[in-house]
Amino acid sequence: MTRTPGTRDFVLLIALSLIWGSSFALIKIAVVTIPPISLATARVAVAAVTLLIILRLLGESFGPGLRQWGHFAAVGMLGNGLPFALIGYGELRVDSGLAAILIGTMPVFTVAFAYIFRVERGLTWLRGLGLALGFAGLLVLVGPATLGRLGDDGAAHLVIVAAAASYAATAVYAMRLSQTIPIVVLGAGTMVASTVIMTPLALVIDAPWTLAPAAAAVGAAFILGLVATGFATLIFFKLLASAGATFASTINYLIPVIGVILGVAWLGESIGVTELAAMALVLSGVVLVRSGPSPQSS
Repeated sequence: MTRTPGTRDFVLLIALSLIWGSSFALIKIAVVTIPPISLATARVAVAAVTLLIILRLLGESFGPGLRQWGHFAAVGMLGNGLPFALIGYGELRVDSGLAAILIGTMPVFTVAFAYIFRVERGLTWLRGLGLALGFAGLLVLVGPATLGRLGDDGAAHLVIVAAAASYAATAVYAMRLSQTIPIVVLGAGTMVASTVIMTPLALVIDAPWTLAPAAAAVGAAFILGLVATGFATLIFFKLLASAGATFASTINYLIPVIGVILGVAWLGESIGVTELAAMALVLSGVVLVRSGPSPQSS
């Protein structure tokens, strides 16, 4: 049973929002000299080592079943390896603030997938309106004019949207999985599994021994793995345990805003009326899909 959120919960929420909101700027810095797949691999590898150490300190261990490792691999790739790489590819062309807005549609996709795959039954009119507003925000950013430039920025927009959908699919997939596997074990296992899968891909595709990454890129990759992936996972799980999923989900309102602010203040990116309008639509959609009574779970 969760309690009423207290001061510590709000501190954790703000800290996590800053960590995940700043990750888009860090990715932008890193992908200049580290290819997206290698960056994603480094990120999950550093997180895996971090969580394995924490797992050992807590006295937890992995179960021996192949089925459990199959779950780890599925969640690890859908929730880490694939979206990390897709965001990296997108940010080769797209500003970090715009990437944060596009990823902000993840809760909208989550509700849509939960309804489509019958993880939840029923869709209230309020949530339906939220879905419509969220996807309207996407259309503002990824409209006909952008899609007409698929060889340019259009494809970059689409791969980041695909990353948001991948995160949403993970949430639906793991909705029941987390009820049977301890959270810290699930976090460490998914990072280990995604590292095992991503490493040979990075070796074959990027030949990382031939790369000469800048010091800033290496530092950004390490922070992404240690803080934005490893520690942030534990902060999020702590927030879930102490204040509940509804309170923790409010982070989705903060990340796009923080991502845009840091992109402008830190990287000197520009933000226009179109991006602000899209962010307003996306955040309004997230508010609505998170509001009201939850549909009955199946």
